[in-house]
Amino acid sequence: MDVRLRLPDGVAWPVIGFLAALLTVADGAAGQGNAETDRAAVAALYHATNGSGWIDSTNWLTAAPLGEWFGVTTENGRVTGLDLRGNELSGSLPAALGNLPFLRWLYLGPRPDPTSGQWFFNALTGTIPPELGNLANLQYLSLWDSELSGSIPPELGNLANLQRLRLYDNELSGPIPPELGNLANLQHLQLYENELSGPIPPELGNLANLQHLQLDGNELSGPIPSELAALANLQSLGLAGNELSGPIPPELGNLANLQHLDLGGWVDYRSRQWVHNALTGPIPPELGNLANLELLHLDRNELSGPIPPELGTLANLRDLRLHINELRGPIPPELGNLANLQRLILRINELSGPIPPELGNLANLQLLDLDRNELSGPFPPELGALTNLRALYLTDNELSGPIPGWLGNLTNLRSLSLSRNALTGPIPANLGNLTNLVGLWLYANPLTGPLPQSLTNLSLQAFWVHFTGACAPADTAFQAWVGTIQNFRGTTCGQDSAGSFTDATLTPGRTGVRPIHIYELRQLVNTVRAACELPRFPWTDPTITTGETPIKAVHLTELRTALTQAYGACSLTPPAYTDPVIVRARTPIKAVHWTELRDAGIRALDAAAR
Repeated sequence: MDVRLRLPDGVAWPVIGFLAALLTVADGAAGQGNAETDRAAVAALYHATNGSGWIDSTNWLTAAPLGEWFGVTTENGRVTGLDLRGNELSGSLPAALGNLPFLRWLYLGPRPDPTSGQWFFNALTGTIPPELGNLANLQYLSLWDSELSGSIPPELGNLANLQRLRLYDNELSGPIPPELGNLANLQHLQLYENELSGPIPPELGNLANLQHLQLDGNELSGPIPSELAALANLQSLGLAGNELSGPIPPELGNLANLQHLDLGGWVDYRSRQWVHNALTGPIPPELGNLANLELLHLDRNELSGPIPPELGTLANLRDLRLHINELRGPIPPELGNLANLQRLILRINELSGPIPPELGNLANLQLLDLDRNELSGPFPPELGALTNLRALYLTDNELSGPIPGWLGNLTNLRSLSLSRNALTGPIPANLGNLTNLVGLWLYANPLTGPLPQSLTNLSLQAFWVHFTGACAPADTAFQAWVGTIQNFRGTTCGQDSAGSFTDATLTPGRTGVRPIHIYELRQLVNTVRAACELPRFPWTDPTITTGETPIKAVHLTELRTALTQAYGACSLTPPAYTDPVIVRARTPIKAVHWTELRDAGIRALDAAAR
């Protein structure tokens, strides 16, 4: 028989269904505990994390209402928030934290002192309890900058209301759980600076509300999932300093709200070493669609091909870093359209051709770093409009012609490096206008003449002008100024140029030839070749690292060949050498070989300068 309960409004419910509903409510209330179970859970946190050693433990473990315990927030007697940032908690997190059903935020990261600026930290160890996955109302979980280890519990994927998950600066390892892709309300996912490994889960592409995804400084491998292109609300994507490989997905160009894209290098704060990805292939021209992009870091990868001219459409870009890749071809003149650009770093690539005069349109540029490419030709005079420039690095290219006097108009410059090019003529007196300059590097160019007296207006900390035909005037005032420079390398007019070398005198049989000696000889020989209008020599072992690369016969043989070619181009009598033929594995490398090469290089440079 269907017995019904008649309600005043005429709606009938089955009695059995009504009783079942009451039982459900009762079971739910029992499952959510009460104020006493909350008290037990937070007390467990106190005992597990050395509560007696906290900076502030006011009212903890007393009979005071929970809302009066330091760092505890309550509503209707139930715990809704725990904020113990920088309270010097130590020990592991208890599983009992999972018994706080109304908890909405859990803040256990560091905090700054607003007065002194000093940071206070926690020192949590052990693993993240999987029971935290029971906190159905949790919106903010902040456990960053501690010593947590182990894996990220997949149970955290149950936190349907979570908006911010911050676990960075720990020692977490293992894979990123694909279950995190279930966090439909997540806005911030910050897992950087851990030891996470394995692939980036494509399930993260399901996080439709995500605004910030930062996985930098881990050991993640494999490709960048194209599924991340579905994150329509994403504002920052940080994947720097991992072991990612493969191409950059062109689909990332669909992230219309993206402001920061960092796929480059990363400094591990524990080792202070640079780590990087190994992304290959070209830079997708589709990245030029990211109209809101302010930062683009693709440095320290293995990217190849040309720089897409489409990057010149990124009107909001402030910071462009493409250095330490294998990029080729010219610098696109379209980069001169980036009116808001402040930093342009393209060093250590294989870029060639002239410096585009359009770069002179970058009125806000503060740093221009084009070091170690194959750029050629003279300086475009349009660069004289870059009056906000603080650092200009053009070292190790094939630039030619004189050092332009208009560089003296860039009065905000603090660093100017033009070394290892083919620059000729005297150093312009206008460089004396650069009164903010602290570092000036001009070495290994076929420059000529005495240094201008106007340089004594500068308060330099480093000035390298060795391996050039330029010299410091011998007068007392100029020499006194040179004596104020902490790091000066150069010669005085009328004196032996051998003083430009490390270990200017190698004693036969006692002083061994080291990598630094070969490195310096290469600088000198390339300078001589530039003075004689020859290209650089294609050295074996292009980079000789002090203390790591053994000195081989081929290194000296190449130096002799490169220098002999320069002698011929400048119509000079070739030098004569002890041991005319150096036989690999039979002729030991001796101090006399280095000394003869040094002296021959100096003679050739002096002759070319005249």
